[in-house]
Amino acid sequence: MAHSRLFALAASVALVSGCLENVTSDDKGTGLDASAGEGGAASGADAAGQGTTGGSGGTPSAGGTPSAGGTPSAGGSGGTPSAGGSGGTPSAGGAGGQPPPPMGGEQPPPPMGGQPAPGGQPPPPPPMGGAEPPMGGQPAPGGMVGMGGAEPPPVLDCNNPGEVTTPTPVAAMDATSNFNVTLNACTRTALALECELGVGHQYGVVIQNGFRVFSINGIPNHDVGDFPNPGNPNTISPQVYNYRVPVVPAGAGTIAQVFGIALSGVVLDPGTAETWNDDTNWRYEASRYATAPGYFEGAGATDQTRHPTSLGLDCNFAHVQPTGAYHYHGIPTGLMPDDPALTFVGWAGDGYPIFGRWDYTRPDDPMSGLSEMRSSYRLRAGARPAGGPGGNYDGTFVQDWEYVAGTGDLDECNGRVGTVTFDGQTVNTYHYVLTYTFPYIPRCFHAAPDASFAPGGGMMGGMGPVACNVAADCNGACPAGSAGCTCGPSPMGNICVPTCMANADCPMSPQGMPMSCRQGVCRP
Repeated sequence: MAHSRLFALAASVALVSGCLENVTSDDKGTGLDASAGEGGAASGADAAGQGTTGGSGGTPSAGGTPSAGGTPSAGGSGGTPSAGGSGGTPSAGGAGGQPPPPMGGEQPPPPMGGQPAPGGQPPPPPPMGGAEPPMGGQPAPGGMVGMGGAEPPPVLDCNNPGEVTTPTPVAAMDATSNFNVTLNACTRTALALECELGVGHQYGVVIQNGFRVFSINGIPNHDVGDFPNPGNPNTISPQVYNYRVPVVPAGAGTIAQVFGIALSGVVLDPGTAETWNDDTNWRYEASRYATAPGYFEGAGATDQTRHPTSLGLDCNFAHVQPTGAYHYHGIPTGLMPDDPALTFVGWAGDGYPIFGRWDYTRPDDPMSGLSEMRSSYRLRAGARPAGGPGGNYDGTFVQDWEYVAGTGDLDECNGRVGTVTFDGQTVNTYHYVLTYTFPYIPRCFHAAPDASFAPGGGMMGGMGPVACNVAADCNGACPAGSAGCTCGPSPMGNICVPTCMANADCPMSPQGMPMSCRQGVCRP
């Protein structure tokens, strides 16, 4: 079933409503227009249409006497035979009775297929406003007639929240796919999740003072998996986010942590908190986590840190932070169509649009057809250096990958300049593409991101670590209660981190999680 059906369900959900992981532990395109419309989710659950029931004195069947029960509306729950009005003739498909006499003495046309009705009698015509009889002139079961005999769609509510339709991507190793994790199937519809939480998906955008300002709560509008699950002990809950992006991208790009906001109102947050022996130079990659346990389990383990054996990702490459924040580590399957299509999925922190998987084969030629995009990253060759996890580069760690320009379709930030259509506009602009090949979700911005996308910036009311170049940049930048503050490296670039000598020197993280003293700095 195409995901457009899922979006129809998602649109019925009410509009009222960084990345800590499983804690047991170069041309900039132009053409983005501030007038582009933003599509929010519709509120309310639409009841399925029902056929109207006619009152006394309804429209007569052709050639007969008015039925006491009136005429069913076209497309309703089938035609009902007349209820015995004076000399009344049953409607087409009704039980019992004789067909009406021919109009003006002429023989009516034979039923579909050119054959006369059984017994040499022509089939009765449908009642006024009713549907044609079934193929072959046979009455519908039970004397009911509807459009093609179809049943009306069920009314969806908390007692019947609909069926899950989102497929679960399967790991593959080829030119357009190199993730190896086994994803959990999605088990709940967006409506089922709303009924559990008592609050539904929220997505709204307004343009203010040159920025797109988002009103989102992190509750998705598509199918989701079970949370908690054996790989992820956390439960989805509504979030308070304060994100915005510039309408006109500008400035120099930088490393990304939270990369963007999807149209589902969920953040694109690809990095993990799991590192080899607490060394941020070796960070486990979420979409390649199937091989991670080999580094921290068994006799040959080189990582003495305790990690989960699975990250518990669902069919959307998503799972949940300890704060309850549902977030994506890869392509959100629930936002993608079944068949290739140029699919706008959200906004990056620097204001450029994000698309999923497919783009035009020739960037500036919409007539060139669609191709699945390949990133320009590849595995490094040979063995990892001494002092690290050991073994050969196998993709388990972010640092196992290198960018080689021209080996794929996209640049270092998984983007390119080309013609795209979104929000009803066709423009030539730089844009990003989410892929099934590393980095899956981009790890850098082409232009300068808004400050709300600094590590921790858009979460929990805007609190969080800030970017830095030297220690002097961090005066007063760490959370209250920090023993000290310095500029330290991270996969997202240099950020201000609290210094320490013991665990007691460490404050709570901006996301409300306890931190411990590791190698002189406080870490979650």
